[in-house]
Amino acid sequence: METRRPAIAPSRHQGVPVRAPSPPDRAGADRLHLELLAPMFFSDDGLRGARTTRRRRPANALRIRRGLGQAMRNVGSTGRASPLPDMMVALDREYTEILTLLDQDAAVRRMVSTVPDRTGLDIAWVGEPDGDDRIVLRNTVHATTDQLNGLVVPVGAGLGGRVLTAQRPLWVRDYCEAKSITHDFNTQVAAERIKSMIAVPIAHHGRLLGVLYAATRYEAFFGDRVAGMLESLAAGAATAQIVSERAKHLAEVAVHEERRRLALELHDTVGAMLFTLGAGIRTLGAQDGLDDTVRARLSAIERQAAEATAALRGSLRVLSAPPEQVALGVALREHCQAFRARTGLDARLLTLTELPTLHGSRISALADAAREALLNVEKHAHARSVVVSVFALRDGIAAAISDDGVGFACGDTGELRPGLGLTAVHERLARVGGTVTIGRNDDGGVTLQAWVPATEATA
Repeated sequence: METRRPAIAPSRHQGVPVRAPSPPDRAGADRLHLELLAPMFFSDDGLRGARTTRRRRPANALRIRRGLGQAMRNVGSTGRASPLPDMMVALDREYTEILTLLDQDAAVRRMVSTVPDRTGLDIAWVGEPDGDDRIVLRNTVHATTDQLNGLVVPVGAGLGGRVLTAQRPLWVRDYCEAKSITHDFNTQVAAERIKSMIAVPIAHHGRLLGVLYAATRYEAFFGDRVAGMLESLAAGAATAQIVSERAKHLAEVAVHEERRRLALELHDTVGAMLFTLGAGIRTLGAQDGLDDTVRARLSAIERQAAEATAALRGSLRVLSAPPEQVALGVALREHCQAFRARTGLDARLLTLTELPTLHGSRISALADAAREALLNVEKHAHARSVVVSVFALRDGIAAAISDDGVGFACGDTGELRPGLGLTAVHERLARVGGTVTIGRNDDGGVTLQAWVPATEATA
């Protein structure tokens, strides 16, 4: 039996070992795995999805389906599953990893669950921010009690509270006796028989996203190797959380784009019908010789049609007006889509950081600058592609529009000669406290960067 070397050196004060969980029923697990994967390949949609993802010919996909069917029959008859094809295992693993990246909670749980095996430590958990001055402990792994889950740790309290202040890894050899920390949580730590503990911050570009804890039930020394492993896991968790936040933001942008599309469709169909109905009723009511009862009834119908039109206009305003958190993304995506439709060139929108909230006038100024830059690319750049990048910069937001074209036209002095459009962009940005810069990029094309201050900067 192979013995894994622990990542830390235990002292002579060895604690009670943790009993490993009993192995699961392998046949039952294999059958469940096959049942979960089978619909992907037995259905027509699943067959098309597998063929598109892996770019296989139909014959290959059919062979996979037959192999899965045989494996399922083997499980039912013998209780043992035949080995899954390598391609299916890889697809399942990649699918799980993608889902984990898009689910912030799942990413954190998965990261914490790997800590004991990767570091050789006995127990692990994570502290998630709950406001600016405290964290809440969650997702314990290999715990023997529920004392740690849900525990609130303020800034400066215990080991995790010190990490919140120091923003760097810290550890203690004997938690309950250490003089460098407070002992607000000795009862909970003692209930888990924890002796030594280490904690590292989960951070991204200076933004604290949580604290990763690990501990042993015997006295141990945590060297650079263990600290480096935990920092690497924490960095991966931070990246996954940022990816999840950006994916959520993009999904919100897509939802509001669809709402605006529906608003335009309703305006062009239901709105037009209500206008035609109202005009017809007014024409009919203006005819001579109508009975007073009929005329009164037509007037009532006309009022109802006018009320329906007003209600529709109110609904269209709600549908077409995105909240400030996603309004900039919606506007920039629309400009990129319009550019692709006009030119057939690739125009990608990248949101590089979390964005602060902007006032409506600043959103309009930044979006108009991006639209003018895309028009200049269309007219003069002879580019093959364009990238629109949005990111937080100097207490505001910047949008950089970069192409891989031929560069910009210069006068006899070698200086850029801005046209009326760029001059108007500069003036409009200046009115809201923003700036614009233009220069060559590494691809030989031009990058226009427009910046506006966040709302808070002028409050």
